[in-house]
Amino acid sequence: MAGVGKVLLMGAPGRARRAALIYFFLLAVAAGLALLLSKHFQVERLAKTAIALVLAAPAAYLSWATYRSERAEAEAGVGALAARLAGVVAAAEAGQRAQLLGPGTHRIDLAFTHRREPANNAAGAAPEGHLAGIVGYYRQLRPARLVITGQPGAGKTLLALDLLLGLLTHPGRSNTDPVPVRFSLAGWDTGRPLRDWLAEQVHDQFRDRGITAADARQLVEEHKILPVLDGLDEMDTPTTPLGQRRATRALAQLNTYQDPTGSAPVILTCRTAQYTDLAAVDLRMREAARVEIQPVTPGQATTYLTARCTNPHRWAPVLEALTTTPGCVLTDALSTPWRLNLAVTAYEERDPDTHAYLRDPGRLLVLTSPESVRDHLLALYLPAAISQHPTRPHRYRPERTHHWLAALATHLATTSRGTVSATDLVLHELWPMAGTRRVRTADVFSAALLSLTFAAVLPPLLAGPSPIPWPAVIVAGCIALWFTWQAGRSRVSAPAKPRIPRLRSRAAWQGLAASVAFGLVFTFVAQQVAELWGWPGALAIGAAVVITGRITSDWSKAVHYGFGLGLAAWTVGIFSAGGWTAIGIGLLIGILGWLMDAQLSEAPPTDPRSPVRNDLLASLVIGQGAFLMALILNAFAGLPLAQLGVLLAPGLVICTATGLYFGTGAGRRYLVFLCCSRGRLPWRLGTFLHWAYQAGLLRVSGLAYQFRHQELQDWLHTHPRP
Repeated sequence: MAGVGKVLLMGAPGRARRAALIYFFLLAVAAGLALLLSKHFQVERLAKTAIALVLAAPAAYLSWATYRSERAEAEAGVGALAARLAGVVAAAEAGQRAQLLGPGTHRIDLAFTHRREPANNAAGAAPEGHLAGIVGYYRQLRPARLVITGQPGAGKTLLALDLLLGLLTHPGRSNTDPVPVRFSLAGWDTGRPLRDWLAEQVHDQFRDRGITAADARQLVEEHKILPVLDGLDEMDTPTTPLGQRRATRALAQLNTYQDPTGSAPVILTCRTAQYTDLAAVDLRMREAARVEIQPVTPGQATTYLTARCTNPHRWAPVLEALTTTPGCVLTDALSTPWRLNLAVTAYEERDPDTHAYLRDPGRLLVLTSPESVRDHLLALYLPAAISQHPTRPHRYRPERTHHWLAALATHLATTSRGTVSATDLVLHELWPMAGTRRVRTADVFSAALLSLTFAAVLPPLLAGPSPIPWPAVIVAGCIALWFTWQAGRSRVSAPAKPRIPRLRSRAAWQGLAASVAFGLVFTFVAQQVAELWGWPGALAIGAAVVITGRITSDWSKAVHYGFGLGLAAWTVGIFSAGGWTAIGIGLLIGILGWLMDAQLSEAPPTDPRSPVRNDLLASLVIGQGAFLMALILNAFAGLPLAQLGVLLAPGLVICTATGLYFGTGAGRRYLVFLCCSRGRLPWRLGTFLHWAYQAGLLRVSGLAYQFRHQELQDWLHTHPRP
């Protein structure tokens, strides 16, 4: 169904029966009302009404088919849903692991040691373990709750990723095992229950793969999700008082996270120092095994460097120092996988013209402290990583890249960590970076300007040669005032979720047919109601959509659909000159509704840029739909072709701009933010961040970009200039 049909039927499988019955009830009421009005007022229109009722038959059938499909999915159980999610998670996280490992995917078999707590330890934990055997180690725990600790750069996230992927591919995995999913704890507002946050995150991360909010809630409630919670140490600053730390509230909720057998499985990562501080006052994850990753040994470091470099002879002095001088500066400085990756990236850089190496690794031997080695490698890392970009190394200059990333790092460093992540770069949440008051003022000014244009131009554009009814002017003015007020709010609406669907499956064709049928039925009924009752009838149609949508969905969607369809109903009734006009508008409503609401499995993988892209796509669909509707109305109303051609260009521009601005919340605020950040950030910020991710400067966690390592983020903050 288009619009209201999707509102009615996109909910949980358990609510499909109620949604279908409500739709049938409304369809019967609308049919009876149409026949009654046609017979009472204009008998000659009875045949026309009958045609509309005949067109309602496909919509009724398809709504019943949708209901049966929903019931079939519900009967299939949550197991099939979890199996589908497992495949998606495995593919996504395999790519993330490859990105962290870098070229060649050389891994260090990290060793870890079990740190027994005074009480509440999980049973089955061996004293020691290695990365290669992490899956077997974890499967022995009872309950399956693991805390991974280590020094900065020790490989906590990499160990968690190996465990996650190993659990998904383990030969002993069964259909009843939960799906491990990685979440960034930095974005959790601990004022919300853990289950609610997990369900929201699952939906946000995998909605492009057809995981609805109801599916996500069901997966969490039935314990088909194994939370892999990354970054407990990133929830607070070191100066945050212990009693005010989000980490303490997070641990409290984790300790009450239960399944039918007791404490539910959880995997948690945290830096050793932060977890030790919490454990010192008896704040820890209960019924868990805590392991601590050990430093990389000199032998492991030399093996890694030899495997990663292209000419081991160049590294001979460094390799000799690591093996023959235990405890030297270089041994301490290169004792983590992160630092070893920095060293290889920096000293394997070559001149793009001659391919000669730019630096001699022997320079590392003259540095006098681990801190000087760290700063030296971080200063070289950014330009070296850019020059070794796998596809487009010269797209952005190193100086500009440094400047832009430093600005983002400074923003994160100065962001309050009360409920806001200080590590996540979410595109539509970055707008305070340009100044909260400045962005909101620019947003309101732009909204007011477009609102005046909208109120002045849209009614005559819709009316064509006909007189402009005074209600049209009032409605246009109310719309303009509403969106101007919305533009000034500090909180903006969440991004929309449309995707351009593909007609590659039976479900896609069925969805298109249902949407078109709904659009045709709606326009024929709306035409008669609006002609008989005028704008009160249109308001009644909109109110019915609002009430019905509220029963099965939420107020936001219900009001948007009700307001839009009510206005469309009135427009059809007032301005249409015949049945062909209604048919054209009905087809337009159906196709646009299908584009806006299609939920198909062919959707692309999750991308941190997709929320803003989807929101802007929705606004474009709305704007172009308004333009096409105005074009149809004016064409069938008899507007001369010459005058129609004159209105074509300005109408297209006005409707597109109006849709871009008023059809979106998060996307609109993002565009205003970019305009206010000219010179400080690139215009195509999303493209730049994804390029930096491909260069190894950033990583992806859910729908957020993060700096590759906290050490890199902190260094850029303190070194804003190259």
